[in-house]
Amino acid sequence: MKKYFFYISILVGFLSCNNDETIKRTTIIMGSTVEIQIRGVNSVTANKAIFASFEEVKRLDTLFSTYMTGNPMWMLNNTDADEIVVTNEMFNMLKMCDEIWRMTNGAFDPAIGNLIHVIGFEKGSPKLPTNEEIKNALGKIGWKNIFLKEENIIVKPKQVKLSFNAIVPGYAADKVANLLSNFGIKEYLINVGGEIFARGDNWRIGIQHPRKENELLGAINVNGMGVSTSGDYEQYFKKDGKRYSHLLNPLTGYPADGCEAVTIIAKEASLADALSTGIFILGPVKGMELIEKLENIEGMIVDTTGTIHESSGFKKFLVRK
Repeated sequence: MKKYFFYISILVGFLSCNNDETIKRTTIIMGSTVEIQIRGVNSVTANKAIFASFEEVKRLDTLFSTYMTGNPMWMLNNTDADEIVVTNEMFNMLKMCDEIWRMTNGAFDPAIGNLIHVIGFEKGSPKLPTNEEIKNALGKIGWKNIFLKEENIIVKPKQVKLSFNAIVPGYAADKVANLLSNFGIKEYLINVGGEIFARGDNWRIGIQHPRKENELLGAINVNGMGVSTSGDYEQYFKKDGKRYSHLLNPLTGYPADGCEAVTIIAKEASLADALSTGIFILGPVKGMELIEKLENIEGMIVDTTGTIHESSGFKKFLVRK
């Protein structure tokens, strides 16, 4: 499954339709690029808001990172307790994941930490495991093993490891959007490792072609919405001429192989982030069927033949040349 350190390239630019100054700052958090662009306010306000935004993303990294020891995510994955009491924010994340898991019929599954480990993308040395290794990993994964109980209690077998890496970047973009709005800023674009949230009329988001490095499939313009692309071209390895991506099918244990790229537009960047992963795993037919069923969701899927499939409302976001 997509991890937020392995981000998908989305090219972002500003359509020069007015003379407002665009203030842009970039840093590295969560092992990837975090970029914020702001218009319509003075530089003092913009810089204060951007500094606060970067601090918020750092906080979320500390909360949810699977690379740290002793942080809340580590404790959630390593405690011996049968019932684990978590914070409101952690429980809200768990409930969000549970909803999207159900929405995607299990294709989006944050309980695949052991599968991620055996394939080795997090270690930087991915390989195709043996059938026996996959079988063993499948016995230690799956959101079906997770039970949520009010008040902020999760029941989880110790051997099942959670990873929110396929939703945290989008969630961070949503949190930053709320923060910027609280500063009174009405026009901004947030890019957390390729997960986008934009507010304002004139932001242009280019969608990378999955097979041509310097070419775009097109550009979209969104206002008050999140955008996410999941693809097989940023993190992958090849064996016997076949490409294996980091987007893992929790049902088979192997990398999903029905799509080259999936772009999702949604009201929240967190939902777009998670759905782009889940729909990539579902494949082009079931994925597009799901997009068309969901309200306020649009998407574009590139299948493994290079054919582009667009949902019924996707064209209204396209930027015409």
